[in-house]
Amino acid sequence: MRVVFIGGVNSSAVTLHKLIEHDLDIVMVYGFEPKDTGLVSGYHNFSTLCSDNSINYTPFQKINDHINEIEKLDFDVLFVVGISQLVSEGIIDSAKVGAIGFHPTQLPKGRGRAPIAWLVDEVQDGAATFFVLEEEADSGAVFEQECFEVIEADTARSVEGKLLDAMAIALDRLLPKIKRGEWRPVPQDETLATEYAIRKPDDGLISWSLPAHKIDRLIKAASEPHPGAFTFFEENKIKILASRIENALKITGVQGRVLKVNKNEALVQSGSGLIWITPEHQYMKQLKVGHLLGYRIELEIFKLKQELQQLKSTLGDKI
Repeated sequence: MRVVFIGGVNSSAVTLHKLIEHDLDIVMVYGFEPKDTGLVSGYHNFSTLCSDNSINYTPFQKINDHINEIEKLDFDVLFVVGISQLVSEGIIDSAKVGAIGFHPTQLPKGRGRAPIAWLVDEVQDGAATFFVLEEEADSGAVFEQECFEVIEADTARSVEGKLLDAMAIALDRLLPKIKRGEWRPVPQDETLATEYAIRKPDDGLISWSLPAHKIDRLIKAASEPHPGAFTFFEENKIKILASRIENALKITGVQGRVLKVNKNEALVQSGSGLIWITPEHQYMKQLKVGHLLGYRIELEIFKLKQELQQLKSTLGDKI
């Protein structure tokens, strides 16, 4: 089986390593090389790996810009793993046997965007699922599905680790079948299909009026390799690295107020319950008991009106 591979993140790396390990004939690797790798969660570059294994490598920013050259390649199976771009029908149809995609949920449940963040947020078990790649996202028949558990203590990083382990197991089952020419995917049950919507960096904003467990889920879901949950302190935007719920202390405070501080954590009152947060190190040094996190909108509007009035008084007829 002659294979073309498209990818650009950690899950892609596991797949490419397994393709090499199982000695498939890799015709070309297309590696995602964005202008800003910091905006891609779990980014992984394959140029060195391909060079070390004498594999042809082509970088891309938009994979569909390469449709003409891909259509000219003589290959049997296309693997697309770990890119959010929708691959055109022309590229998919270029594979003589078919195209294989990947998704980290128990398809047909959890189709769509930002699946790892949603699994953590909702404490839903995931799976390394390899399926027939079609134009409709995540809807193709399933080849292999290796499930893994998600628990309350999990973060996006720990779930990614479980996912990568599950991928290796699934690929060890799948790739020998592909080499033998077996192609027996099982159609998904559409009556069980659910979908996750897109999440963006600004969705990591913490609302301190939410219950502690909701804030805890958000912080864990948005954590690395994602951009991270955040709050505001005075004029600073503070990234929150970790969190844990406090159940033993009996303290009643005002939402968003810092109630206690230790070396690495601050205890904050939420809309219901208490939560310990770990901010970025430089801001941890600044936080004191009594400080308020987040903004109170009416007070901020009042301050802005005062500043505007003062500006008008200073400039007078000049404005």
